[in-house]
Amino acid sequence: MIVKHQKPIEFINSCNCKVDLTELKNAIIWYSDKPVSRLKKIYMLGNYPAVSIYHEKVHVHRLLVSYWLQRSLDRKEYAHHKDRNKLNSLKSNLEIMPESAHQKLHNKGKRLSDEHKSRISKANELRKGTKQKKTVIIPIQELKTFLNKGYSINKIAKHYKCDWSTVKSRIYENPELLGGE
Repeated sequence: MIVKHQKPIEFINSCNCKVDLTELKNAIIWYSDKPVSRLKKIYMLGNYPAVSIYHEKVHVHRLLVSYWLQRSLDRKEYAHHKDRNKLNSLKSNLEIMPESAHQKLHNKGKRLSDEHKSRISKANELRKGTKQKKTVIIPIQELKTFLNKGYSINKIAKHYKCDWSTVKSRIYENPELLGGE
């Protein structure tokens, strides 16, 4: 169903979070570039209340701070709950903090065991967007030999255990490989 005009938004607050619904309504309209559905459910996403705007799930506290600042928050900016109650997203309870200060505040006085540090490290490796790409060394002379033998890019990629796009970029980085020499 295509909505042409924005109808008044109503909320179902299933997680009982504290939020100014007028501010939240304005933030949703500000965030979206087109009209949204009339009925919005506030639900728990992870440990924080969230709303869905089309196919995107947005945490309420980050949406509100973005709206108040009239800009998107950087990934390293945190909307901190002053009273540490994650369900309290009132303006008086939220402040913006850089990541380092936020982590320092929440980890002050904590002593982590080596096992716990190891688990945190492993979890961070698995997080989306934090993995570093593995550098694959492909000797140019060897690559040239494979190409002269008529190997496909996929076959060469399987040999080096990498993605075909890596092989393709190596070929384009070295135009002498394409020159039939």
